[in-house]
Amino acid sequence: MKKLIILFIAFITLVSLNACSDDNSPVFVAKPDVDGIAFTNSFSATYLLSKSTKENVADRFIWESADFGVPTNISYELQGSIYQNFSTFKVIGSTSENNLAVTVAKLLEFAEDLKLDDDPSTTNTDGSANNSGQVYFRVKATAGTTGANETFSTIQPISIKWIETVAAGNTCPSLFAVGAALTDIGWNFKPTGEMKCNNNVLQAKVRLTAGNFRFFQESGNWSSGLKYAYYKEQGYTIDANLADALDNENFKFVGTPGIYTITIDNTKKTIVLTASSSLWAVGGAVPGGWNFDAVKTIQFVESTPDIWSASITLSNDVFRFFHAFNTWDTKNNYAYYKDAGFKINANLVSDGSGDANFKFTGTPGTYKLTINGVDKTITLE
Repeated sequence: MKKLIILFIAFITLVSLNACSDDNSPVFVAKPDVDGIAFTNSFSATYLLSKSTKENVADRFIWESADFGVPTNISYELQGSIYQNFSTFKVIGSTSENNLAVTVAKLLEFAEDLKLDDDPSTTNTDGSANNSGQVYFRVKATAGTTGANETFSTIQPISIKWIETVAAGNTCPSLFAVGAALTDIGWNFKPTGEMKCNNNVLQAKVRLTAGNFRFFQESGNWSSGLKYAYYKEQGYTIDANLADALDNENFKFVGTPGIYTITIDNTKKTIVLTASSSLWAVGGAVPGGWNFDAVKTIQFVESTPDIWSASITLSNDVFRFFHAFNTWDTKNNYAYYKDAGFKINANLVSDGSGDANFKFTGTPGTYKLTINGVDKTITLE
């Protein structure tokens, strides 16, 4: 009996010691991050929206980690609202990471909430276009799983603009061609990549090589891209030298490297590549005379988009240029370039005839003759 009493006392003592040990163990309590969290990505001045680019990522929102003072699981929730005070808001998504992509489609939802549209015939009460507005974003960080400890980022406003559509047959906004397949442009937005519109037809002349590229609706805005798949889905017939890059983004040029005119006809729904053509000088003032001679007739090669040049021997007589070998026409004569606003070397004048030929009046000899369609000049060196 005495042994049982001793064992019982020992057991009570052990339990008491363990209880004391537990009472003295450290207790971690998460506290809200008093400094909050902040977005760290750079935001665009304006985000251009269109239904044709709805699958694109408008931007990836990035933020710094929240600090609750103790090691704990932190979840983030990206929220967006058309109200700065977030009286109502939408949850864009939740993540344990420090970033989340926001698509053009999601921004279009906010645009619709703001009563914006892409119809140029509808306006605000003051007559201004009702296609622009502001949306507000913030991040909520939560420590643990109970949601008891939360902190928010500062509110980030962004400007959105729904690109207005243009009726078929009218003019349309420029597009910008960018990509590795464009030898002189690359993945940069350059003026030479601008496709200007006339009667719903967009054109640009570029040097193409094997590689990928795509079109953008605004220079410098990577979220405004128009993919190969977009044009296919819209029913466009696309030139055989252009293929789907199969990266859900780009066109792939698969033709012979060279200079091409890209033509997008939004009325006919076609995308066509037209290879560069040389110019041939024919006439009494140039080698080969008034014949298309495979050896003697001087060929002006377009080595740079819209710039043709060649070394040519000139005498005091007349000549003009032809776009196709052995094909007579009255284009590319003196009057054609003059009417197009070209500044022409003083030693090249019009002969005054109905064909409006060039007449060389300078010292006979060999010259480098350059027709520059970019600067609109015809020079002799």
